[in-house]
Amino acid sequence: MKAWLKFSPNIVNKSIISEAIKKYDIEFNILRANITPRGGKMLVEISGPEEREGIDFIEEAGIEVHPAVRVVKKDREKCMDCGACVSLCPVGAICIEDDWEIVLDDKKCIGCSFCVNSCPTRAIVLLD
Repeated sequence: MKAWLKFSPNIVNKSIISEAIKKYDIEFNILRANITPRGGKMLVEISGPEEREGIDFIEEAGIEVHPAVRVVKKDREKCMDCGACVSLCPVGAICIEDDWEIVLDDKKCIGCSFCVNSCPTRAIVLLD
């Protein structure tokens, strides 16, 4: 499961994630993170045999969990299908179709925002 985790200031110093990893044998891949003493958010992939139990534990500890159905969005009206974003994607989540249309794959996207910063028309937006 890919999800955004939101941390409040009162829990940023707690070891909730490491406890969940040990207790529920889950794999926890951090794709993007911005956490300060004031709180923050993290895009993660969580998997394992006790994934649901681990997520429940994290939520009960005070971390908000929001499944990431979409990570990036392309504005079709702004996009010129120029391809400036394609070669910068480190995970191959952007491709050019046979009709030269740029397609974004949210299942592969890690939210690095390289494509967002490279787009000359600002047609790609990182969601959270």
